[in-house]
Amino acid sequence: SGSDENAAATGDLDIVAGGGEITVISQGEEKAVIDAGGESGINDRVFHVLEGAALQLENVEVTGGLVTGDSGGGIFNRGTANIINTTISGNSASVNGGGINNSGTVSISNSTITSNSNNSGGGGIHNFLGIANISDSTIGNNSAISGGGILNNTGTVSINNSIISDNSANSGSGGGIQNLGTTDYLLGIINISNSTITGNLADSGGGIYNLGTTNINNTTISDNSASNDGGGIRNLSGTASIDNSTISGNSAGIGGGILISGITSINNSTISGNSAGLLVAGIYIFGTANISNSTIIGNSSVSAANGITVGGTATVTSSIVSGNANDDVGITQSADIFTSGNNNLIGTVDGIAINSFNGDRDQIGITDPLLGDLADNGGPTLTHLPLSNSPAIDAGSNPNNLTTDQRGEPRFAGAGVDIGAVELQTTQEIMGTAEADFLNGTIEQDSIFGLDGNDVINGLDDDDVLFGNRDLDTLNGDAGNDTIYGGRDDDLVFGNIGEDFLRGDRGSDSVFGQEGNDIAFGGKDSDLIDGGFGNDSISGDLDSDTLIGGQGIDTLTGGEDADIFELAVGEGLDLITDFVPGQDIIMLDKDTFTAITSDSGTGFSVDAEFAIVTSDFDAETSEAVIVYNSNNGKLFYNANGTEPEFGSGGEFANLTNIASISENDFFLRG
Repeated sequence: SGSDENAAATGDLDIVAGGGEITVISQGEEKAVIDAGGESGINDRVFHVLEGAALQLENVEVTGGLVTGDSGGGIFNRGTANIINTTISGNSASVNGGGINNSGTVSISNSTITSNSNNSGGGGIHNFLGIANISDSTIGNNSAISGGGILNNTGTVSINNSIISDNSANSGSGGGIQNLGTTDYLLGIINISNSTITGNLADSGGGIYNLGTTNINNTTISDNSASNDGGGIRNLSGTASIDNSTISGNSAGIGGGILISGITSINNSTISGNSAGLLVAGIYIFGTANISNSTIIGNSSVSAANGITVGGTATVTSSIVSGNANDDVGITQSADIFTSGNNNLIGTVDGIAINSFNGDRDQIGITDPLLGDLADNGGPTLTHLPLSNSPAIDAGSNPNNLTTDQRGEPRFAGAGVDIGAVELQTTQEIMGTAEADFLNGTIEQDSIFGLDGNDVINGLDDDDVLFGNRDLDTLNGDAGNDTIYGGRDDDLVFGNIGEDFLRGDRGSDSVFGQEGNDIAFGGKDSDLIDGGFGNDSISGDLDSDTLIGGQGIDTLTGGEDADIFELAVGEGLDLITDFVPGQDIIMLDKDTFTAITSDSGTGFSVDAEFAIVTSDFDAETSEAVIVYNSNNGKLFYNANGTEPEFGSGGEFANLTNIASISENDFFLRG
């Protein structure tokens, strides 16, 4: 064992100061495996980065580290470590940090920390007085006494666009994350954004257990569980801010969603569908909480108020607390302070709390706030969208001067701010005239009608609906997920940015999906439909149409009559669903299929350039340039003849109906 020496003489790989940064990179597609052997190996960790030293790992797997009487089963970092596209798995330590123990500075990106363990804190990562930056990574299936995924002990941790899942704190706290700080809150800081914390287990704080400072934004904390308290979050004695986030589907004995005995602010957030075996499924407050512009609904337990129960101090403003089991709001005793900041929508209130919601524009006794189910309504998290007749609409306030709702949509829409986490966006209706009009939408949702005349219609931002109607119109969706109908006559339809629904309708239209995963239809008459970038679904509908998938994996359906499927090399894969031999045409551009020598303006003038085979292997070794596998419908560009593989070619289309095609079904141009 080399656990007692730091010169890399035996045991672990010691990275010492003075030698510059040590870099380990796998050049191939497979990760380079560095395995310490576990119990049958060196009985040491894999890497030890000393103070003043630096290590970079890229496309590496670190496994088999085993440390007894010390921390850092996989990596112990006292210097600087940069971990990129790397897996830290199957390591263990008897003290802290089964995967990584950090007291220096570590950056982790596009990496996976999984199946590590220890007998104390931080099954995946233990950060002690260090700095840890984690992005685009997964911390999963790790275990420890506390901090199953991550234990931050008076250090600073930033987590962005990452997943903390299925970790466990065995008989301890913080299944996903435990954060330990100081009483002045200057140490022990965790910032979490655009992330998901799910499926973690603990006695207390299934998702997060906080004794420091924890800031949560644009994050989902769901389906975590605690056998005792705080299924989603347990804020014991720290400060926590929760913004633009959803706490849902968590469970505990007490405080299924959140249990607060520290200081907590909740803004623009949703607390939904949590459960408690004993009492208070939503938010249980023993400390101090300030809740504004939030939605608390659908939480349930066998007893007590399940939206919010206060045993400390709480202020609630412009929030929905309704639709929870038993009472929605409760106070444990008369001395507890529960203050309305006005403009709330409240369901049922227990006897002691009845006098708390008498503020300006408070609505009490609204047992059905008329919200949609928890769903993807845009933005990074699931939310409850107000229905058009919800009493929450235009009845709220904006105490924190928020510019957006939980989804990132404008906070000001309609006659006023809506109560709760989500602002129902109003649709602006813009009408053209019988003349040729130039119509621009707004930054909000618009419905724009061109009427008669050759109109130019631009949707601008947000999700718009555009109607060209009669005459020769040009319709441009611009940003957002737009719905565009060309109407009668020959129109130009551009989806632009976003996932759009496009329809040319009558007339010979040109429909361009451009960016995003679009759905496009030609409609009646002969149309040109071009998907552009993204994975598109394209249909010609009636009459003879030309379909171009563009880049991405596209689905092309010609519809009735003779259609042209225009294909190219290097633009992804086209799935043709209804090719009819002898009627439809596959058009190949010789500017991209450069190995084709047959003449343009016809089919294959060189017979040997097209072949039909019955296996992909035969296609790979065929002498032909264009090869069709009649058993699975795959079309290959065989750019290198009988040489292995396809050179610069490969599969470029698939006739999913496995049509019986011949060389007569092709047309060459270019």
